[in-house]
Amino acid sequence: MAELLSTVAVKQTAVNGGKLSTTELGGRVRIAHGSVTPASAGSAGDTVKLVRLPKGARILPVSQLHFEAGQDATLKVQVGDKDDDDRYLAASVVGASATSINIAGNALADTVLTEETDIVLKTSVAGLAAGKKVSFDIFYVVD
Repeated sequence: MAELLSTVAVKQTAVNGGKLSTTELGGRVRIAHGSVTPASAGSAGDTVKLVRLPKGARILPVSQLHFEAGQDATLKVQVGDKDDDDRYLAASVVGASATSINIAGNALADTVLTEETDIVLKTSVAGLAAGKKVSFDIFYVVD
């Protein structure tokens, strides 16, 4: 039977030893938690700056957006940064019911930020509803 080694296991072997970064093993998980409640209805194409993360951060796949009930049923959102506007979430329908969406499911490349970076939400088809809260929990590793 074959034995496969992960990228971490390869660096831990004596033959192929390498330095592990703290985003790979032993890093401290941090969280950015916040919310936005638009005073007036938004439009398709609006951008919401969620948080600025530090250089070296890697967003973990447990990060989520939470939408209060009452959004336009056709609202789509995506989450990314200045280099890739859907790096962490490709356009997804929110719907009118209260819902939570995993925002790092699109990040299989394990992107480590090379500079301080704003993480943004972008709307399409419709805008965010007036008075309806959107909150987020972005878990990341950096040391």
